[in-house]
Amino acid sequence: MKRLDFVGVDPTNETDDCPAVFVDPDTGDFYFQGDTVTDPDLLAWINSDSRIKDTESVVRLPAAMANIIMEAARGSYERGKRRFVPGTHPRPDEDTRTRLEEADVR
Repeated sequence: MKRLDFVGVDPTNETDDCPAVFVDPDTGDFYFQGDTVTDPDLLAWINSDSRIKDTESVVRLPAAMANIIMEAARGSYERGKRRFVPGTHPRPDEDTRTRLEEADVR
Protein backbone atom coordinates (compact mmCIF):
# COMPACT_ATOMS: atom_id res chain seq x y z
CA MET A 1 0.00 0.00 0.00
CA LYS A 2 1.26 3.48 -0.93
CA ARG A 3 2.10 5.69 2.05
CA LEU A 4 1.80 9.46 1.96
CA ASP A 5 3.01 12.21 4.28
CA PHE A 6 0.18 14.27 5.78
CA VAL A 7 0.98 17.99 5.56
CA GLY A 8 -2.15 19.68 6.90
CA VAL A 9 -5.85 20.48 6.70
CA ASP A 10 -7.86 23.64 6.21
CA PRO A 11 -7.18 25.62 9.41
CA THR A 12 -10.63 27.24 9.27
CA ASN A 13 -12.56 23.97 9.19
CA GLU A 14 -13.71 22.82 12.61
CA THR A 15 -15.20 19.49 11.52
CA ASP A 16 -13.60 16.29 10.30
CA ASP A 17 -14.85 16.95 6.74
CA CYS A 18 -12.06 19.10 5.45
CA PRO A 19 -9.65 19.64 2.58
CA ALA A 20 -6.15 18.28 3.12
CA VAL A 21 -2.72 18.17 1.51
CA PHE A 22 -0.47 15.11 1.30
CA VAL A 23 2.96 14.47 -0.27
CA ASP A 24 4.43 11.25 -1.64
CA PRO A 25 7.77 11.02 0.23
CA ASP A 26 9.30 8.94 -2.58
CA THR A 27 8.40 11.13 -5.56
CA GLY A 28 7.49 14.51 -4.03
CA ASP A 29 4.11 14.39 -5.82
CA PHE A 30 1.21 16.26 -4.21
CA TYR A 31 -2.21 14.85 -3.35
CA PHE A 32 -5.04 17.25 -2.68
CA GLN A 33 -8.28 16.32 -0.94
CA GLY A 34 -11.03 18.85 -1.41
CA ASP A 35 -14.42 19.57 -2.84
CA THR A 36 -14.83 18.27 -6.38
CA VAL A 37 -15.72 21.09 -8.75
CA THR A 38 -18.97 20.28 -10.58
CA ASP A 39 -20.01 23.73 -11.80
CA PRO A 40 -20.16 23.35 -15.61
CA ASP A 41 -19.18 26.99 -16.21
CA LEU A 42 -16.07 26.70 -14.05
CA LEU A 43 -15.12 23.39 -15.65
CA ALA A 44 -15.58 24.88 -19.12
CA TRP A 45 -13.39 27.83 -18.17
CA ILE A 46 -10.63 25.54 -16.85
CA ASN A 47 -10.98 23.20 -19.83
CA SER A 48 -10.40 26.12 -22.23
CA ASP A 49 -6.79 26.40 -20.96
CA SER A 50 -6.05 22.87 -19.79
CA ARG A 51 -8.09 19.99 -21.19
CA ILE A 52 -9.72 17.95 -18.42
CA LYS A 53 -9.38 14.27 -19.30
CA ASP A 54 -11.92 11.65 -18.26
CA THR A 55 -9.43 10.35 -15.69
CA GLU A 56 -8.98 13.78 -14.07
CA SER A 57 -10.97 15.91 -11.69
CA VAL A 58 -10.72 19.50 -10.53
CA VAL A 59 -10.52 19.98 -6.75
CA ARG A 60 -11.06 23.26 -4.91
CA LEU A 61 -8.92 24.12 -1.91
CA PRO A 62 -9.68 27.27 0.11
CA ALA A 63 -7.27 30.19 0.13
CA ALA A 64 -6.81 29.62 3.88
CA MET A 65 -4.70 26.58 2.89
CA ALA A 66 -2.08 28.60 0.96
CA ASN A 67 0.54 28.22 3.71
CA ILE A 68 -0.06 24.47 3.92
CA ILE A 69 0.28 24.13 0.14
CA MET A 70 3.50 26.18 0.21
CA GLU A 71 4.83 24.05 3.07
CA ALA A 72 4.26 20.97 0.89
CA ALA A 73 5.90 22.64 -2.11
CA ARG A 74 8.97 23.71 -0.11
CA GLY A 75 9.26 20.29 1.51
CA SER A 76 9.38 21.97 4.92
CA TYR A 77 6.51 19.94 6.38
CA GLU A 78 7.01 17.53 9.29
CA ARG A 79 7.56 14.01 7.94
CA GLY A 80 5.50 11.33 9.69
CA LYS A 81 3.09 13.92 11.13
CA ARG A 82 -0.31 12.58 12.15
CA ARG A 83 -3.56 14.50 12.37
CA PHE A 84 -4.92 11.98 14.83
CA VAL A 85 -2.65 10.28 17.34
CA PRO A 86 -3.03 6.49 17.03
CA GLY A 87 -6.09 5.39 18.96
CA THR A 88 -7.84 8.79 18.77
CA HIS A 89 -9.27 8.69 15.24
CA PRO A 90 -12.94 9.77 15.30
CA ARG A 91 -13.78 6.80 13.04
CA PRO A 92 -11.48 3.97 14.23
CA ASP A 93 -12.65 1.53 11.55
CA GLU A 94 -11.31 3.91 8.89
CA ASP A 95 -7.85 4.36 10.46
CA THR A 96 -5.87 2.32 7.91
CA ARG A 97 -2.65 4.14 8.73
CA THR A 98 -2.54 3.01 12.38
CA ARG A 99 -3.35 -0.57 11.37
CA LEU A 100 -0.49 -0.58 8.85
CA GLU A 101 1.98 0.97 11.29
CA GLU A 102 1.05 -1.53 13.99
CA ALA A 103 1.49 -4.40 11.52
CA ASP A 104 5.02 -3.17 10.70
CA VAL A 105 5.99 -3.38 14.39
CA ARG A 106 5.24 -7.10 14.64
